[in-house]
Amino acid sequence: MIKCLSFLFGVAALAAAIQAWPIGERVLRNGAAAVTPESSKQCQMAPRGGRRVTYRLPPSSGPLDESVTFATNWGELRTGGWYGQQAVDDCRVQVDGFQTWHGKPAVRIEVQPNDDPLSLNSNSERAEMFSMQDSSGTEIREGPASGLQYYATSYYFPSNWEGQQLPWSAFAPADCSADGGNACNSWSFVWQFYGWGGLAAAQHTMGGPQRYTFNQAALSDGGFVTLGRWTDFVFRVDWRSGAFAIWRRDEGEKQFKLALEGTAPAPSGGRVYVKQGLYRGGRVEGRTDVLWIGPTIRGATFSGVERQAFGTRDGRLDDHD
Repeated sequence: MIKCLSFLFGVAALAAAIQAWPIGERVLRNGAAAVTPESSKQCQMAPRGGRRVTYRLPPSSGPLDESVTFATNWGELRTGGWYGQQAVDDCRVQVDGFQTWHGKPAVRIEVQPNDDPLSLNSNSERAEMFSMQDSSGTEIREGPASGLQYYATSYYFPSNWEGQQLPWSAFAPADCSADGGNACNSWSFVWQFYGWGGLAAAQHTMGGPQRYTFNQAALSDGGFVTLGRWTDFVFRVDWRSGAFAIWRRDEGEKQFKLALEGTAPAPSGGRVYVKQGLYRGGRVEGRTDVLWIGPTIRGATFSGVERQAFGTRDGRLDDHD
């Protein structure tokens, strides 16, 4: 009888615990629970017109791996440590308390129709941070003198993410050549080596799956975006030759897997700089897009940027620097 009552009490306690556990929560690597974040529109509509670009923002500081030359700190700085911001207001780029699966502060990005902080009037919309900088506030531009560099970051796309990277043929029978092509603008870049390449997270056919692509090349694993979970990335770029590699690790995985290798001629003269957030075409049918980004790091070694961005030392399946 006592065993029976104990069993019933145990079942009741388990049921109560399950009922009390918020829907959408999951256990992070550090043991904390993360609630599914709010992905609906939260910001007010901004007035159209006017250039809204901020330069010379405060650099981040604090303990860094000796090989790391840039690291965002969203826990201490509203702008993370980036050199500049392109957003119609500060609500578009804000820390809302959501954390990465490694327990690191993340930044929420929101882009609404007609968000045109550069006042280009060219049917392109964005909320982006731009240019890494060193601890003294000097802007970092990439070129042959940069040599070999690694970059680490992570993304969370909610289950309602609807990014698009569509060809003009997807808009038939519209005349996409009219109005300078603005009627059919469709892209969703979330990372740019501006002037050289970029990472997109989008569907490439109408109603198709969400995929990561870099410079229009698909990742070797198919590039499917894992909606509602974090994905970590490490980029390696040799700015002398343009050779690059991308490693990927989805939430819950231990090691990184090589997802893409290639070479793209790098511009000379140190003209490339990093932009991160969302840069999208204006053909969005009234859609508001929201995503989250974890720490973003630049450094001389894979292990250095991995530790700084994620707090892990798990490395790659093909481990070598």
